[in-house]
Amino acid sequence: MLLAVAWMLGTFGLFWTGPFARQVPDASKLCLFILTATTAFAVGYALTIRRGDRAVPNNGGTTRSQDARRVRRLVVAGGIYYIALGIALLGEYGATSPASIWASLQDPAQAYANKFAVYQAQQDSGRTNAAIQLLTLLGVLGTVLVPMLVIHWRRLTTGVRFVGLGGLGVYSLFFLYIGTLKGLGDFVLMIGGGFLIAWALVGDRARRRARRQRATVMVAVVAGLFFGYMVNNQADRAVQFGTQERIQASPTVERIVGPHLASGVAATIHYPTHGYLGLAYNLDTPFAWSHGMGSTPALASYASQYLGVDTDLYPTYLQRTEVRTGWPAGQYWSTIYPWLASDLTFPGTILFMALLGCFFARTWRESILSRRILPTVIFVQLILLIGYIPANNQLGMSRPGLIGLVTLLLLYLAIPTTRQTTAPPWIGGRGAVHRSWGRPQPIPPRSV
Repeated sequence: MLLAVAWMLGTFGLFWTGPFARQVPDASKLCLFILTATTAFAVGYALTIRRGDRAVPNNGGTTRSQDARRVRRLVVAGGIYYIALGIALLGEYGATSPASIWASLQDPAQAYANKFAVYQAQQDSGRTNAAIQLLTLLGVLGTVLVPMLVIHWRRLTTGVRFVGLGGLGVYSLFFLYIGTLKGLGDFVLMIGGGFLIAWALVGDRARRRARRQRATVMVAVVAGLFFGYMVNNQADRAVQFGTQERIQASPTVERIVGPHLASGVAATIHYPTHGYLGLAYNLDTPFAWSHGMGSTPALASYASQYLGVDTDLYPTYLQRTEVRTGWPAGQYWSTIYPWLASDLTFPGTILFMALLGCFFARTWRESILSRRILPTVIFVQLILLIGYIPANNQLGMSRPGLIGLVTLLLLYLAIPTTRQTTAPPWIGGRGAVHRSWGRPQPIPPRSV
C-alpha cells in the first residue's frame, strides 16, 4: 500500500513542479479529488489487510512436484505465446529483416511515427491478421510469464528459463522496433511485482532481508535501463515532433548531460504527470453516461466491430472534454479517473478506488498465504493497473489485456473459498502482530 500510495501522490506532487500546473482551472477541486480517491484506496486496503483469519481458495492441494510442473508449463506456454505474438506483430508493422529492425532501433522517434502510419493503413483497409487475432484470444497467457519466471526462477530448468527469457526478449524487441514504451514499462512493473511476492514468501528474517536486497538491486537495474532508454526516446521524439519548446529542461541537468538529453530527462519527468491537467479539465465537464463504452476502450472496440454499436453516440469524458477545452483525448493522458467516470461518475470512481484497495489487499494476502498461482498473477495485473493510474485504464486499453484480465477474474470467482488460514506477521492482520519476526510460520500446501 505504501508503494502504491507513494506512486499516486508522488506523481501528483511532481505534476505541480511542471509547466502544466499553471494551467489547472481549479486547483482545489483537483487536489480534493486526488486526495479523496487515494484515501479511499488506502482505507479499502487497510480494512482488508487487517482482518484476522480469513478463508482463501482451496483447490484441493497439490504436491510440490505437481506445482513445479504447472509452473514450468505456464512459463513455457507464456514464453511461446510472447515469441509468437512478437514475431506476428513485427511482421504486421513492417519488419522484413534483422537490418530493418536494427534501423528502427537506431531511430526510435521515426519508428514511433511509422507506427501511426501502420495504424492508419489498418483502419483504411480494414485489414486483419489471423495470427494476431488468435493470439489475442489467448491473452491470459501473457499474464502468467513474468510473475512465474521471477518468483520461481530457482525452481526452473535452464531450458524453461531460456524459453521464458526468449519470450520477453522477442516481445520487447517489437516495442523497441516501434519506438513505444508501453510493453517495456509493463515488464518493469510485472518484474517488480514478482520480486515483491518472492521477497514476502521468505519466512526467515535474515533470508528475507538478503532476498529484499537482491530484489531491490535487480529492480533498480531493470528500472535504470528502462529510464535510460526512455530519456533517449523522449529526447528524439521532442526533435521529431517539434515539441522542445513545451519542455523546460533544468539548466543544471543541461550542463551535465547536454541540451539533447536534458530535454529527454525533462520529458521523462513530464511523461507520467501531465495527465493530471487532463483530469482537471475533465472534472469541470458535466457527466453524461457512456453506456459502458467509455471506461474500457477494448470493450467498446468489440461492441463496434461485432455488434454494430456506434460508439460516437456515447462519447467518453475525454472526448467531450476535448470538444470543450481542446485537450487532445488521443494524444495526451488524463489519468485513469475520467475513463472510469465515463461509466461510474467521479463519485463512483472514488468508490471503485476503495474496492480496488480491498481487492489489491486480498490478492496480496492470498498470494503469500496459499502461494497459489491465480491470486499471484491477478495481484501483478493489479500492479499494472495502479502503475498506469496517472495515465489511463491500461488493463482495458488493449484486447489481449482485457481478455487476460477477464479470464483471470472468472477463474478466481469459480474457485470456492473453503480453507481458513492465518497471515504471517509481515503481512498483517489480527493475531499476527505478536509473533516473532524470526520464527517462520507454516506455509499451507501449494495449489493452483
